[in-house]
Amino acid sequence: MNPVRKACLDEAVKIWQDQPSLGMLETINEVRVAIRGSRTISVKDLPGVEAIRKWLQDAIETGELIGPAGDGRRNKAARFRR
Repeated sequence: MNPVRKACLDEAVKIWQDQPSLGMLETINEVRVAIRGSRTISVKDLPGVEAIRKWLQDAIETGELIGPAGDGRRNKAARFRR
């Protein structure tokens, strides 16, 4: 497995354990911040938001990772959806 992908998935697991209601985009941003802060992976090797999103979605679909609580979308009341 790609070590950068593994580090991103590991960070996502930690984040979702602490904050299970955090959506996908917020999680991806937290993953990037955590990896940059840990300095275990070079910043130039850290992929962009879309690549991390794909990794997380693929891992969730294959059962490798349990995703956030809910679908990550903000639900508005029916009267505000017009």
